[in-house]
Amino acid sequence: MKLLHIFPFIPYPPTDGGRIGFFNPIKYLSRKHEVIVVSLADSNEKGAAEEFRGLFPDLHVYNRPPGRTLYRLIQGLGSSLPGTSAKYWYPDAGNLIREVIAERKPKVVEFHTLNMAAYRRYAGGLPTVFREHNAQYKIWERHAETAHGWVERAYVRWCAPRVRRFEAESAARFDRCVTVSKADAAHLQAVAPEARIEVIPSGVDTEYFNSAPEIPEEPFRMVLTGSFDWKPKQHNLRVLLAEIMPQIRAKSPEAKLDVVGKVPDELKSLGEQTPGVTMTGPVPDVRPYVRRASLVLNYLETGGGIALKLLEAMAMRKTILSNSLGCEGIDVEHGKQVFLADGPEKYAEAAARLLGDAGLRLALAERGHQLVLKSYSWKVIADQFQHLYETLISEHSGTKRPADLAKEQAEGHKGEQLRGRSRSWHDPAKEMANQRGT
Repeated sequence: MKLLHIFPFIPYPPTDGGRIGFFNPIKYLSRKHEVIVVSLADSNEKGAAEEFRGLFPDLHVYNRPPGRTLYRLIQGLGSSLPGTSAKYWYPDAGNLIREVIAERKPKVVEFHTLNMAAYRRYAGGLPTVFREHNAQYKIWERHAETAHGWVERAYVRWCAPRVRRFEAESAARFDRCVTVSKADAAHLQAVAPEARIEVIPSGVDTEYFNSAPEIPEEPFRMVLTGSFDWKPKQHNLRVLLAEIMPQIRAKSPEAKLDVVGKVPDELKSLGEQTPGVTMTGPVPDVRPYVRRASLVLNYLETGGGIALKLLEAMAMRKTILSNSLGCEGIDVEHGKQVFLADGPEKYAEAAARLLGDAGLRLALAERGHQLVLKSYSWKVIADQFQHLYETLISEHSGTKRPADLAKEQAEGHKGEQLRGRSRSWHDPAKEMANQRGT
């Protein structure tokens, strides 16, 4: 079948959480289906667009006009598109989506992230999917509690309830909302009870991330990977460097930490001044750093969604230390596939314990590896998406698959409880046009 995926930026290269979550589903879906991509892009994404087009020729790009990002964010303080969604709203991009649909005739249209939700109106009567990689309003609410500086704090606190309202209205307009975790599904259902929500997790490319037993672990070496140009991630890294790492070193003086990824100068300086920490900066391949580590870290006080870097590490048979929020989107149990510890003091105690217990690390790593192969391989997840698309097409054609009918009968037609109903909607195109006086 023909599938159209719509992204806020070029989903390549898959070197950060967002692009990994964008790229891998279409990589695996394209093995059985014809994938069409429409993407917004900045001027600095030209190279990425060409590389991506070499893999997926059916790419259609709307080049965002340069500049005016700050103006658009300020405009989002008062328009129907709050926060960063205002930054990504261009009626001409909507016209491109409409033209691609008319020419390529996809069976299903999938919109990725809340920033693309306003473009739903350009899909006409086709089956539509709203892929939520995070419950955005929860991200804003959590960020409001940790934002630094009165300007940032005031901006986030003003936007948070407006993002909540916009996300609720958006979710109700799609045939399905797909979240990456049960927690995100519950958050979204709480504000959008009319939305039809399913949970399909993000996953890991097990063909790329695999164990390498010939590469020995270095005792007492830990690793944290990621791109830290997002405010919530910067807060989490600051806590890890300033509060947790000194406590780990006090309990385990030989402990070392590699921070792998893009880090702003302020935090880079903090890391360089923290004993035992090495700031590597961006690297072309994180696997060597993960493979030599005895322990993979993740600590979140703000943010959310599913931590793809943990799935990657589990696929590589590595031991995970996280706190509860850091593993929120992954179906794991403390002491079984991962080790969980909440709060800086308990987290530091757990790190020291794990660094000194190779047997415990090995048991956690093996069970985590088996979980990933069973539930989080992109091969498995692509099949779940295929089933969803087939179900939506059947619903729109007025027919249902025999398996779906049998399931409905067995569950007493529970599906009727979440049927999407119409609700009021502010047309963002008209509202922003009115604001411009056009």
